[in-house]
Amino acid sequence: MKRIAVRLITLFLSGLILLSGSSAVMALPAPDGGPSQDQGGLTQQPSFNKKEFLYWFKQCEHLQGQDALTACEQALKINPHVAATWINHGQKLFDFGQYAKALISFDNALLLKPDYSLGLANRCGLLSVLGRYTEALDSCDMALLGDQQWGLSGQVLAWNNRGDTLLRMKRYEEALASFQKSLAIDPDDAAAQQYRSVVLRKLHHRNSAQPKFPDFIPSQKEPQIALVTH
Repeated sequence: MKRIAVRLITLFLSGLILLSGSSAVMALPAPDGGPSQDQGGLTQQPSFNKKEFLYWFKQCEHLQGQDALTACEQALKINPHVAATWINHGQKLFDFGQYAKALISFDNALLLKPDYSLGLANRCGLLSVLGRYTEALDSCDMALLGDQQWGLSGQVLAWNNRGDTLLRMKRYEEALASFQKSLAIDPDDAAAQQYRSVVLRKLHHRNSAQPKFPDFIPSQKEPQIALVTH
């Protein structure tokens, strides 16, 4: 089962929220001293210390707690032009419950790479925590249409966060469809399985609470009507 650098699975009343870190390969200046481009087309400047930056980037990516946050900040001081560093910085801030600052970090990553799928999926999850559901759905939808750079997570991250947002909005059928998409990609994804169980319980509770009319027997001559939920 694939390893995920950071997976925050927090159980809320309405579901779960996932965020994922990045293991993107860093593009460094060309041997002739000129600028080079990373996978997102970002031009890197040759003036920073490559070795020092990579050291702090790896520390930022793999450590936890305050040490990780400090490492992320050191990497950003050396070179603030790598989107993956901002993603990992946002992860650590999320760990500390600093949601507003985490959102700024994700937004900074997207300023550098506007179609960064991982950044958009993480932003979706965070906006859902903040109750900004419409924006969250837009961000998840853009993630699925983005550059398909997911770090170590894959598309299940976007589908799960999209489903969580719909779950919070009590749009249960749509939420279930999103989690089914996740499981179609990775049937062993524990988060998607847990999400789906939550939705099915919600649907069962809602359906069992609906009034019953046991004395009504429809005529066989009446046409059958399929109910379409929105």
